[in-house]
Amino acid sequence: MTTKILMKDMVIILPGILGSVLQKDGKDLWGISGQSFWNLATRAKETIKSLELGFDDPTLDDLGDGIRATRLIEDVSIIPGLVKIDGYTQTTRMITDNFQVTIGDIYNDPEEKTANLYHFPYDWRRDNRVHARKLKILIDKRLKCWREASGVPDAKVILLAHSMGGLISRYYLEVLGGWHDARALFTFGTPHRGSINGLNFLANDYKKLTFDLTNVMRSLTSVYQLLPLYPAIKIGSEFVRVTETDQVPNVNAARAHDARAFHDEIYDAVESHKNDDEYKNNFITVPVIGIKQPTLQSAELVEGKLVASQVLPQVLAKQPDFVDGDGTVPKISAIPNELSNSFNNRFIAEAHGALQNQEQILQSVKEAISTTQFANAADIRDVQNTIGLAVDDLYLPDEPIILEATVVSQPDIVGLKAVVVPASSDEPPLTFSFDQSQAQQWMLTIPQLPAGLYRVAIIAEGTETQTLPPPVHNLFEVIDRVD
Repeated sequence: MTTKILMKDMVIILPGILGSVLQKDGKDLWGISGQSFWNLATRAKETIKSLELGFDDPTLDDLGDGIRATRLIEDVSIIPGLVKIDGYTQTTRMITDNFQVTIGDIYNDPEEKTANLYHFPYDWRRDNRVHARKLKILIDKRLKCWREASGVPDAKVILLAHSMGGLISRYYLEVLGGWHDARALFTFGTPHRGSINGLNFLANDYKKLTFDLTNVMRSLTSVYQLLPLYPAIKIGSEFVRVTETDQVPNVNAARAHDARAFHDEIYDAVESHKNDDEYKNNFITVPVIGIKQPTLQSAELVEGKLVASQVLPQVLAKQPDFVDGDGTVPKISAIPNELSNSFNNRFIAEAHGALQNQEQILQSVKEAISTTQFANAADIRDVQNTIGLAVDDLYLPDEPIILEATVVSQPDIVGLKAVVVPASSDEPPLTFSFDQSQAQQWMLTIPQLPAGLYRVAIIAEGTETQTLPPPVHNLFEVIDRVD
């Protein structure tokens, strides 16, 4: 029986956009187990419409609409074309299985209760400044209580933040001064420099949806704060930033400028800390970066329409090693500006929605936390043996599911298989074998699957003596027929 390690610090897990259950009047608006955004949108249109933001004043903690975040998502969540998340159960289990911790409810625990493992669900529709401010208030209160009760006056906070949760953490740490009370921040696929997916979703309707989900997403401040910060839009022969043009359809210029200001606040705060020895010696940011997955990198305005692609923008034209990412966040974006040349960056061939549950990553984080010493060299590197997977978010009824895998392996693998697991039913997993079309390219066509959410794992096969690339995971949905 493995002895658990005593956790002296406080751990807080922050989800990404969509990763918190939202309730109104005691009923789930978002986060019902076994249901996807597609199911909610097509069967409960009024429920989805209630998620639209009419306004979002970042100085207000409560908008008065009765919507609040209650817990983290445990199941699969998909908004086609924007983001996919495979829950946060494994992230939590990594802590509870390996460390002696007391679990608390960061919002609802009584004043006298002491705990050192919290989830931080939040209203992912809103300005991330609001959540950072709430996070500071709650940490200031809970950490003081934990220090006094545990007898560890120098206990600090360790933040495990997926995707947009990393932006909230960064604002809390850098702008609001939370780093004084923090030991480390681990960001899993956080778009520190934005994502083309967010821009593409604002500018274009999703082609497969008969019900327009974009009205909700275009109303959200958080989506604007996911826009790319670098010159990623090609207009004519020049690449420009989102805030340097008013030609992108369906993008509100004022909201885009305010989103840029949010990131600038973080950047300026980091710059101001550079010469602070306490900051440099007692706090660390560790980005976990997904790679080798097909990822949108730039967009071009063509006859008034924004066309996103995997072509590197001009600023990265001489950096072909940045051509991939985690399928949602480009590799360059998952690295904070100040850590561009840091050995703290940890790379893994995995998709965005699965990074927070990736076994190798969680093992590495566990070791880092257990020793409270953070090495200068990453435990996980951009190794030769990798799998990249291209899979659509959404498939129509009777549409074949096409999976395209790129494998870099030395020595060559013997075969490649896909294990498809229904996420919204109790049906058993299905296993399919890929056909190798070229040296490193593998193709698989699954003729038809029942409607539902699916997890897919791509697993390399070889001899016992071969070093195989680790499996890569992703999500997709097959929708019901719509009359």
